[in-house]
Amino acid sequence: MTVWTERFERAELSEKWRWIAPVGGSFELRDGLVISVPGRENGFNHWSGVFDAPMLLTNLPDGDWAAETSLSITDYAPDSDFHAGLAVAVSERYLWLWGIFYSATTWKMSQPELWLERTGESRLIAVPLQTTEVQLRVEKRGWWLRFFWRANEQSAWQEAGKSLVWFTPKQIGLIVKTWGKGHPLTAKFSHFTLEEIQPTDLELKATVRINPRKKLNEINPLIYGQFIEHLGRCIYGGIWAEMLRNRKMHGSVQENGVVEHWQPFGKNARWFADNVEFFVGGQSQVIEGAGSGEHGIAQSGLDLLPKGYVGRVIVKGEGVSEITVSLRKGGKVLASKTLKGVTNRWKKLPFRLQVSEAVNNAEFVIAFSGKGKLWVGAASLMPADNVDGMRKDVLDAIKDIKPPIVRWPGGNFVSGYDWRDGIGDPDKRPPRWDRAWGAWEWNDFGTDEFMKFCRHIGAEPYICTNAGEGYEHEAADWMRYCKEKGYKVRYWGIGNEMFGHWQLGHLDANKYALKAILFATEMRKVIPDARLVAVGVDGGGWGNWNAIVTRVAGAHFDLIAPHYYQFFNASNDPRQIYTIVAGSPVHIERMLRETFDIVERNKPKDKRITLAFDEWNVWEPTQTVENGLESFYSLRDGIFTAGVFHAMHRCGDFVELACFAQTVNVLGAMRTNQTQVVKSPIYWAFWIYVRNTGKWRVACDVDSPVGTTPVGGETPVVDASATLSEDGKTLFIGLINRHPESDVEVQLDLGNFKAKPTVQMWQLWSENFTDTNTFEQPEKVRPTERTIPLNEAVNLKLSRHSVTVLKFER
Repeated sequence: MTVWTERFERAELSEKWRWIAPVGGSFELRDGLVISVPGRENGFNHWSGVFDAPMLLTNLPDGDWAAETSLSITDYAPDSDFHAGLAVAVSERYLWLWGIFYSATTWKMSQPELWLERTGESRLIAVPLQTTEVQLRVEKRGWWLRFFWRANEQSAWQEAGKSLVWFTPKQIGLIVKTWGKGHPLTAKFSHFTLEEIQPTDLELKATVRINPRKKLNEINPLIYGQFIEHLGRCIYGGIWAEMLRNRKMHGSVQENGVVEHWQPFGKNARWFADNVEFFVGGQSQVIEGAGSGEHGIAQSGLDLLPKGYVGRVIVKGEGVSEITVSLRKGGKVLASKTLKGVTNRWKKLPFRLQVSEAVNNAEFVIAFSGKGKLWVGAASLMPADNVDGMRKDVLDAIKDIKPPIVRWPGGNFVSGYDWRDGIGDPDKRPPRWDRAWGAWEWNDFGTDEFMKFCRHIGAEPYICTNAGEGYEHEAADWMRYCKEKGYKVRYWGIGNEMFGHWQLGHLDANKYALKAILFATEMRKVIPDARLVAVGVDGGGWGNWNAIVTRVAGAHFDLIAPHYYQFFNASNDPRQIYTIVAGSPVHIERMLRETFDIVERNKPKDKRITLAFDEWNVWEPTQTVENGLESFYSLRDGIFTAGVFHAMHRCGDFVELACFAQTVNVLGAMRTNQTQVVKSPIYWAFWIYVRNTGKWRVACDVDSPVGTTPVGGETPVVDASATLSEDGKTLFIGLINRHPESDVEVQLDLGNFKAKPTVQMWQLWSENFTDTNTFEQPEKVRPTERTIPLNEAVNLKLSRHSVTVLKFER
């Protein structure tokens, strides 16, 4: 049934059309529809982050349909860049464009072609053209768009190709875009037809065939590792239980005489900083009481639970023999403790406070009464249930995803870090300005605390040394310290991202390789069998970094460390962003293989060098240094995470370890405030897979519909990975349905694996792929677990945008 035909013969457009020209462009009805784009540097484009192109859109019917138009471009400059034709739009910012394409600057073309692109994806289909007049047709049949063309009405339609529909298009129309030098362009459309067509039953189906007898590679459990850095609230404000900011009275002094993050308390006093008499870091806070009443310093912004809190203050005084520490809300004292024994010498006074009710925005007060002078050198306040200075709730959450290895202390941070600042009495450790991230480093969490952290969560420690502004003897001394303390540290990194201009001590590949040799030589004198990790990059970039470093220094290290963060443009349609993120693991797998191939070609003969993929994540544009690189990750990112796991399974013969960046708050798998821990869909993907991965990857062939995504390129709708336990009695199958709108029927062939009649199934799913867990709704997205019959498991309907893991037992 024809919906309507528009021959553009009337004086005005049909009211069904909607003209969109954000910054320029015009149309007129003159023997057809003529769309004109004026000249402008960089043109009027439609691409990721740029949506200036003029277009005419109308609504599409539900179900299947076909649309046609005739297009001619009579004149264009030889150095032009343009694309004009049919627009099939999911939204105004996310669409397919099927039409005449020419690019003198970007693609160095001498003749126009017929191209299909989708926002952010170029040259999905390309057909040579001998003319700039063409008829275009698009058909939607099920979950596919099919694209046709012909020279004129007397010619037969020729199918150029098809494209999987990730998101159902809602509008269709005509578009003209330019870029590069932005020459003016005029395109003429002589007619437009839109018709409904017979519905097609093209449901998405996939087949997964497992051969449990065919073991392909071992999977190192270290691929489920984590990374924590002294950045934002990952450690301080996350893992570390300290509730006070600037507890060592450091930093700038406010006009009221009180150091940053603290406020004056009481009256009849004078406040000032003392840079001669101090306990640590070159500064103390002084309160000089001149009259009656309480006076001291306070810090607000504390959220409390009905529980105990412990701490200490380090003070000395003149005319002051006792002080009071308290927790207050407004004028109400929630808990208070008088501490006696203040003298004219620095003294550490411990305390415990018990709070009986939950309170937000309370304050901690250190005060004394009457005349006298009090120096405050340092203070501390933690929940009483802290575990060696770490938050118990955070430790419990991390422990529950069973990280096998944790990398620390950086990251960019490490290139300016002196490990010796982080040992000894925590109250005497000096604050340092971290130039990498522009923040104070309090050195409360150092080597000993990191080792305790690893012991509590059951993880192997992985220490990255300072090869930026540091020297090889410092790294060797760090090793020696750990060895003397009985710490078992196998993995040691030689610097972080030294290729980057943002890195303190940045070096080119050859200079870094020579420095790495010096580091490795000294470090192996201390621990000869240490697994040393060199700085790597993703693939062949950064001046052929991997090849040069491996060729020069490959005899001296055991692993090389590429990093990968998936970025995207915040102004893009959320649906396009979904395809970027969900399809990214396909690219990551290619990148890991390319990186390893480069290393293999350049390494010394008979030397085995593997990959340490020790930083990876999605990095959202809203995650900035100003907000601590924090946001709430969504189900979309949990699907990405599972995809990376599958990629690493398939690369398991050369990916020795991997570390997700980062565990808490900063690009965090979990978020905290002072009283809560929120576990993201990324966290839950870890939770499922660390429990359900076998020792061996076994053959797993997937026959799935394949679409395209901006980063992944050709991307299967269904991804699967099969692993087998060491004893061969348990088969784990991970299944990802990347399609955001359609369930997929999956048929599983288990080969010779004779499974029990019931199967355990875990599924990570929510109504929307943008759903997140927040402090208000901390469990909106979390796995479900159930037992299903074997017959259902091998004939499974995978929910849209979901991750499913099945556990079969003999």
